[in-house]
Amino acid sequence: MAWTALLLDLVPVLIFVIFDRFGKIKYAVAGAVLAALLELLVSHFILGGIDVISIVYASLFLVFGGLSYKFNNSFFFKLKPAFISLVTGLVFAITYASGKPFMVLLLERYSDSLPSQVNHLITSAHWQQIFTRVSFNLIFGLFAHAALIAWVARHHSTWWWFAASYGGGFAVVYLALQLAL
Repeated sequence: MAWTALLLDLVPVLIFVIFDRFGKIKYAVAGAVLAALLELLVSHFILGGIDVISIVYASLFLVFGGLSYKFNNSFFFKLKPAFISLVTGLVFAITYASGKPFMVLLLERYSDSLPSQVNHLITSAHWQQIFTRVSFNLIFGLFAHAALIAWVARHHSTWWWFAASYGGGFAVVYLALQLAL
């Protein structure tokens, strides 16, 4: 159910961007938080449960949305994806420094759920090295992404922030993979 996290994040953020564009910060934050909570309910009733990632995302909407609502400033809400990139970058850095890169850990954990021919391929030493390099590259990419989001949130429009948050995230993953190959 981890794919629901992307949906859980995207719809409320689009609601936020649209309402914020019209200068209604409190409506934008309230709409985004309500949409995140509604998506949790839909996930529970349609998919039969709520995964941990979805709960964390909804909680971050509440925390950063609450700050924006309280201070009537969308900047706090816009820091949510920067916070996520920063924390994820720290996780990648800590696991890499401990000798077990995060992408390798994911591979080990979920390889049994993959078809045997794919499992055999990606658990080879060659792919372990690639995933180790991807993990290393993502440390720097995620920290750069967090800084970019914070800077764009402070100096540019909400639409530019949206592009930096989502487009920048996909670009970071793509570049980390390309540099590892």
